[in-house]
Amino acid sequence: MTESKKSFLDWMTFTGPAETDGELSTHLSDLDGQTLADKLRRAYTWILNNAILTPTYDLAFGLEAGKHYTFPNGDSLVLPGEASFSSYILMPLLTLATRRKCLLVGGPGRGKTAIATLMGLVAGVDKAGLRRAVQHGHPQLTVSDLLGSPLPADLMRAEELEQVKVSWKKWLSLPIKIIDEYNRIPTKTQSALLSLMAEGYAEQFGQTVEVGNSAWFLTANDDGGGGTFQVIEALADRIDVTVRSLSFNPWFLDTLLERIEKRQEPADVMPDEVRFSAEELDRLQAEILTVSVPRNVRRRLELFLGALDFCQRASPLFEHKSKDALKLAGLRLAQVCNADCPLDKRRHICSQTENGASVRAFMTLLAYAKALAYFRGHKQVGIDDIRQIVPFVLHDKLSPNRQSPYFDSERRGLLTDKTAWIRNMFDMAMDQYDHLRPDDHSPLEKYLEEMDRGLVGLGKTETKRRINRIAATIREYQRGGELSAPVYMDLAVLKSLYLRYQAYMHWQENKNRKPKA
Repeated sequence: MTESKKSFLDWMTFTGPAETDGELSTHLSDLDGQTLADKLRRAYTWILNNAILTPTYDLAFGLEAGKHYTFPNGDSLVLPGEASFSSYILMPLLTLATRRKCLLVGGPGRGKTAIATLMGLVAGVDKAGLRRAVQHGHPQLTVSDLLGSPLPADLMRAEELEQVKVSWKKWLSLPIKIIDEYNRIPTKTQSALLSLMAEGYAEQFGQTVEVGNSAWFLTANDDGGGGTFQVIEALADRIDVTVRSLSFNPWFLDTLLERIEKRQEPADVMPDEVRFSAEELDRLQAEILTVSVPRNVRRRLELFLGALDFCQRASPLFEHKSKDALKLAGLRLAQVCNADCPLDKRRHICSQTENGASVRAFMTLLAYAKALAYFRGHKQVGIDDIRQIVPFVLHDKLSPNRQSPYFDSERRGLLTDKTAWIRNMFDMAMDQYDHLRPDDHSPLEKYLEEMDRGLVGLGKTETKRRINRIAATIREYQRGGELSAPVYMDLAVLKSLYLRYQAYMHWQENKNRKPKA
C-alpha cells in the first residue's frame, strides 16, 4: 500500500491501516477496535482501498469548517473539516447493517453487481454460492425461475395440492438478496418479487417459504425506471435508498493493470476480519437501533417532510391541503401552484415537488440516519446525518415540479441532479426552521408535553383552561397571516389537541350526569 493511502487512513481516524502483500491478499492490523462498529468501519476501509476504486467522497461532513475554493464559472470545491465518505460504498454497507433494500443505478459496467457481491461476502456468504444466487432479470424470467418449482414426481402422484412439494431456490435462504437488472423482469414475476420484499414470504402451489431478515440489493441500468418492463409502482416504493454508481477515475488504471497481471480480483482475497457472521449481523442491527434521535433533530425533520407534502391551493378544506388531494383529483401541482398562491416560491419548498413522501420513507430516513451516526461513532443522530441520508431515501420518491418559479435560469441546473436538488431543498427548510424557531422552541411543545402526561385525573376546570389556551394560540397564528407549511402543521396538531380535550370534557360531563328516571 502506498504512503498516501496510509496517511489517508490515519486522517480517517481508523487505527491500524490495512496492509497488502504482493498477491493482493490483505491483513488488517490487530490494533483495530474489536466492536461491531469498528468491524463495520474496517469493512468500509478495506473495500475503499482494495475493491472499489474511487476518489469521490460525497458524504461530506464539516463543510462550514472546511476550505472552500471557487472557480471563475461559479463551481466550488470544498475540503471538508471532518472525515467524509463515499456513498457508493457506505450506503450499501448501511443497507446490509440495517437489513433494508438498496437500488444501485448507473450504466453497464459501472460495478453495480460488483458492490452488491461484495456486500454478500461481507455478510459471510461464500463467493461460489453467492455468484449462483444472483438473480438476473430478463424478459423470460418466470415466477418458477425466480422462486422454485414443484418436483415432477410429486406432480404425477399428487391427488391434492398439499401433496406437491416445491423445491425452493437456495438464494431465498441467504441473508442477502441480489436482483440484477430488476427492471427487465416481467410484470407477473415482479408481483412475486414484491411479495418477497414487502411481506417476507413467497407462495407456490399452496406452500410458502419465509425469506427471513435480509438485505436486498437491486440493480438497474438507469435511474429513470426504464428497462424492458415498467417497474410496478408498489415494487419501486419498497426500495429504501437509491445509490448512483460512480464514474471510474483513470488515475486508478495502474491498479486495474495489476489485477489483470495477477489474475486476481479483490473479492478473492477479502479478509475474514471484515466478514460478519449471522449472529454478528443481528447484534449489529440491534446496536444501531439504540442510537437516539434528539428532539431538535426530529422537529427539523418534521418541518422538512411536512413542507414536501403541503399545498395551500390543493383544497378549500383545511384538512385536505395535501398534494395527495391533487393526485386523487388527477391534477398536477403546476395547475394550482401559480400566481394566485401568495407564498413566496423562493423561500417555501412546497412548490418544488409534485408529491410528498410516504410514512415508509419517514421510517427509512430514521433507520439510515441511525446507521450513519453509529458508523461515525456517535450515540445520537445529528442533523448532518439526516442531511446526508435524505437524497438517497427520497431520490426515487420525489418528482420535481419543473414549472416552479424557483427553477429560474440560475437554478435550472438543480433539475439535472436529484441529489443536489433534494439536499438544496433540505438546506432551505433548515434555514426556514432557524428563522421560525431561533431558540429551537415551538409553542406546541408545552401542549404536547401536557398531553403526553395523560388525561387521567384531569379535572374539568383544568381541561377547560387548556382548551382556552389552545384556542388563544391558534388566534396568534391567525394574526401572523401567512398559512405556510410549518404553520399549517402546527395548526393541524393544535386542532387535534383541542378536539381531544373537548371530547374528554364531554365525557366528564356525561359521566357525572344522572340518568333520567
